[in-house]
Amino acid sequence: MTLGLHWCRMADDDTEAEAESTTETTAEREAETETTDDVTIDVEAIDAYEQRIEELSTAVEERDETIEELRSVVEEQSEQIDKLEDQFLDLSARVADGRNLGVCPECNGPTEKKERLFRSDTIECTRCGEVIHTY
Repeated sequence: MTLGLHWCRMADDDTEAEAESTTETTAEREAETETTDDVTIDVEAIDAYEQRIEELSTAVEERDETIEELRSVVEEQSEQIDKLEDQFLDLSARVADGRNLGVCPECNGPTEKKERLFRSDTIECTRCGEVIHTY
């Protein structure tokens, strides 16, 4: 009987040792798996990220081109506005009176068309001398 009890205890010890060994082995495998999972590179995610960066770069370039186009349009429009303003001043100065007399935009004084023999004709303010328009 002693032998049977001793053998039973040995079998329990062996079973416990095997269980411990299995637990340790499983724990080691799980740790290795976790370490391997941490190192795993998601190639699809990297490709998607690189594609998104490329799309954003293209969008920035298109935006810069659009900004340059808008600047050139604004420049052209500014020139047109200046030209139209000059024409408006000329027109307002000549139409104000049927005798080519008008009003100076600077001092609101009377303007008059000055015809010259050797120089360009002008519309000038008789009060402040401002040349409103040169023909």
